[in-house]
Amino acid sequence: MTAYKSSTVQHRQPAARSRCTRKDFVERFAVAKEADGLPRIAGRIFGLLLTAERDLSLDEIAKELGASKGSASVNTRLLEQSGFIEQVSRPGDRRDYYSISPDMFERTMAERLARWHRLHDIVIYGITASDLSPAVRTRLKEFEQAHNSIREVLETALTKLRTRRKR
Repeated sequence: MTAYKSSTVQHRQPAARSRCTRKDFVERFAVAKEADGLPRIAGRIFGLLLTAERDLSLDEIAKELGASKGSASVNTRLLEQSGFIEQVSRPGDRRDYYSISPDMFERTMAERLARWHRLHDIVIYGITASDLSPAVRTRLKEFEQAHNSIREVLETALTKLRTRRKR
């Protein structure tokens, strides 16, 4: 087991390569969002729209990703319901277009914070288990304290972001 001894945050550097393409970015973004619980195709749509110069129609999304229109439709609805993207209409055009929601980053962070809250609730529940040894109970309490410290920082940052957006 590896122990972390550094007190500073280390940022991961991308693997050395000649140049990242939009397609590479979209795929890596999709894999990351899949780890967060989204279907990979939804992550691809998210990444595609994040890097798009303009709103994209469902047909354009499906074509650019090599996906079926049905899959693109289901997953754009999922992203829209989550608030990550929004449907946009154009006067005189019957097609629907999609773009990144203006508060997409805020929503992404709120989603992550909600997962932190769920984990916190489970740890608090675990601390009350009657059959834990004192050492294990202490470990869970230390985890809970560290978790609270990080959660407070994230909540403060999210509040600041929301305040800045409202100005």
